[in-house]
Order: sequence, then C-alpha cells, then structure tokens
Amino acid sequence: MGYLRRTSFLIFHDPDAPGEEKTLDPKEIAEIRAAHEAGKKDRVDALVRGRMGLYIPEVFTEAQRVEPLLELAKKEGAAVPDPATGEALVTAVLENRKRQQEQGWPVFGSAGRPDPAVLLEMRPPVVTEAEVKAAKEAAAAQVAGPDGARWREIVQAVQDESIVDENAFKEYTRTTFRRTEQQYLREFAWAVYGIVTSRAELPNLAYRPTRTSTTTVRFKAGSANRLGIDGHGDGSLQWNADKTQTVDSGETTPTLWAKIADGAWSKDGNWGGHLQVSCATAKGQWIDASKDKVSRDKANDGWVRPQSEKGDPVTFYDMGPYYEIWQKDRATGRPLVVQDGYLRFVAGATPGKFNLEDSTWD
Repeated sequence: MGYLRRTSFLIFHDPDAPGEEKTLDPKEIAEIRAAHEAGKKDRVDALVRGRMGLYIPEVFTEAQRVEPLLELAKKEGAAVPDPATGEALVTAVLENRKRQQEQGWPVFGSAGRPDPAVLLEMRPPVVTEAEVKAAKEAAAAQVAGPDGARWREIVQAVQDESIVDENAFKEYTRTTFRRTEQQYLREFAWAVYGIVTSRAELPNLAYRPTRTSTTTVRFKAGSANRLGIDGHGDGSLQWNADKTQTVDSGETTPTLWAKIADGAWSKDGNWGGHLQVSCATAKGQWIDASKDKVSRDKANDGWVRPQSEKGDPVTFYDMGPYYEIWQKDRATGRPLVVQDGYLRFVAGATPGKFNLEDSTWD
C-alpha cells in the first residue's frame, strides 16, 4: 500500500480500518485450487452440451420464481401479501392498479408498467431434482454417442500431454482446422483450452477504504482555519432558531489537497517530508501544528493548520489497511488524532487511522 505520493493527495479519517489485512491460509488456498481443478470437467462437459444444443433444466426455489412479481409489487407500491405467492402478488398488483386508475393514474399496459399476468406466465417452470438428473443422463448418453464424437475428439486432443504450452496448442489448431469453414471448431478448441489451462482466482481480501464527505480532511472555518473532518463541501449547516430549520451558513469548508514538497524520503513502505498545500485555498502554505511556547498555552498546542513558514516534517507509516501520520517521527514526534472534529498532534495519544486518495490533476 505504501509509496511516496508524487502527486497531490487528500487525507481522510478511517477509524474503522482493520488492524491488519486479512489473508488466506495455505489450507484455504489449497481447497480453492482443488475445487477449481475438480470443476474443470463439469465446465468442459457444459461447453460440449452447449455446442450440441443440449439443455439441462435448472431447479429454482419458489422465492426465485416469484422474485420478478415481488419486485414489481414493491415498485408499484402494492401491499405485499403473506404468503407472497405468484397468484397473490398478481392479485395485489392488479388491485393496486385499479385503485390508482380510479384516481387518474395510467391505465394497464402503459409504458413501463408490465402486465403482472404476463410475468406470471414467464416465471421459470417448476423443475424437480429427478428431472435434472434424467436430463443430465440423457445428455451424457447423447454426448457419448456418434453426435458427440467430434466434440469429444477435440476435448481429448486439447487435454493431451503433447500440448505442453500455448505454442503447441496453436500448432494443433493450425494443422487440424485448416479450412475456413472449420472456424467454429477452432473457437470450440480455444474455449476448451481456456478451461483446461485456467487457474483458480483467489479472493481479494485487501481492505478497500471508503471516503465520505464528512471523513475528508477540510479547511474548517473559525479557530484560525484549523483542519478537521465532519465538514460540508458546500457550506456549514447550522440550526437557525428564528427560522426553526437548518440553514447553510455560507461558510465553505474546502477539501485539503497537499503534497510532499520538500525533504521527500521513503523506506520500507513508510515515507514523508514537508507537507505543502497544493489546492487553491492556502495554496503554497505548509501544514504544521501550533507549538506550546509557554505552559499556559498547552490548550492551543498541536492543532493542525496551514502556516506561512515551513515547520516540522511529517511521516506516513504504512500500517497495511491504513496510515499513521506523525509530526516528525515515532521516536521524536507525536501522532495525529481527531479531537472534537479537528486534527491534532498529541504526544502519547493512540495514533488515529487515516487513508489517502491521489489526485488526477497534479
């Protein structure tokens, strides 16, 4: 995850990021790969049946059969009956439309309002496991007979040990299917080859951060333009007692875009340097925190804001699913946290979790 940002980036708070990336253990990987290999024969068999025009019916649950009617009833605001059978849903939709028509709504058959009775007829048929088994046996017999001979021959050739790589396979198709009218056989061979040589796809368990408007670090109005979250991109919403409603105060809270402009470094996935504002608001200023000058000013210490002079560098520590951001570094500095909606470097605090999003314009 970690690398030195060469372009501008924004920062957002990500407190729910996991402590570490999820990974598959060797046993899970082996099971996935074994299942994939075991399934190759079924996929090849299905491919042959498809080329031969053989159909195996599918068993649908009653819930799957009535799903189109259920969606239609919900879309049109009809009362969903219990139990939600196909016939009951059709009745509910028709009664709802009748009421709507009496109130001046469009009549049946108007654009965008399919007839529920038609959907009822289009539902998948009821198929039993016994019927599926019988269909598979009949198809297997036909594939094993004279009609399936050519297809079986190609499958066996592609699976032969003599085809050790793609070049050997291409030579097989070039010498076996020379004529133009054999294109459909070449395409079938390529489809079989794709199944035979395919590898199991392992699930990607990497954490995918999700940024929202309120988790994005912004320039917040007041307090000498501190930086924080829980802002609004188009203004600050406040309660107006006179109007008894929430209104836009007109104060803007633009997103912070920044870049490492000086002292850039990276090592072992961690990186850092002096952070400079690159967006229009406070452009060219440096991101740093106020420092405690005398003991009575501790309440004002550590709040992050843009400043005209370059201050301390920052370090981004790659934690896998998220970043820790430190003023200076772990040995000599303090971690970044969110406090009362504002960013603050606080010595001894538990580091906050943050993530970044790269710019496409710089």
